[in-house]
Amino acid sequence: MKVRIFLAVIFITTAFFSCKKYPDGPSLSFRSPTQRLIGKWDLKEYRVDGVDSMSIFSNYHTIPGMDFKDPNRVDSAGFIIRGGIDTANYVTSIGLYELTNHKKNLVLHPSTYVNDLNLFSPLISTEDLTFDILRLTHKEFWIEIDFHSHHYEMHYAGDQ
Repeated sequence: MKVRIFLAVIFITTAFFSCKKYPDGPSLSFRSPTQRLIGKWDLKEYRVDGVDSMSIFSNYHTIPGMDFKDPNRVDSAGFIIRGGIDTANYVTSIGLYELTNHKKNLVLHPSTYVNDLNLFSPLISTEDLTFDILRLTHKEFWIEIDFHSHHYEMHYAGDQ
């Protein structure tokens, strides 16, 4: 009897921890993906085709960030992509967002767009964009996208 209980516990534990939504975690969260996404996120890592490309923003004295509002309380600005020296005020894109594909993808629907820095990036685009979510915790948010023949991976840190 003890052997059966032991095997059942091992089976359930293995099944439970192998069923995570995102490739890089978390394995377990008590907050929904939407609730984890809401808040202010600052870009910490920016890779283009696997190469660290954060320096592109230092040339413009800018480190972009993303802000997400609760989609149940949103009028016209569910997300804001911010940049510039004063990251609280300089906005490059505003629009609505949704989580799709069992909340494994983030889709941005920009409605307002400003590109004063003349940067080419999925962070500054008029197109609807679908990002794969790699990691979404209350402190980390990682996404990737293939955009105009390049692969972009972005890691954000939040203070939620």
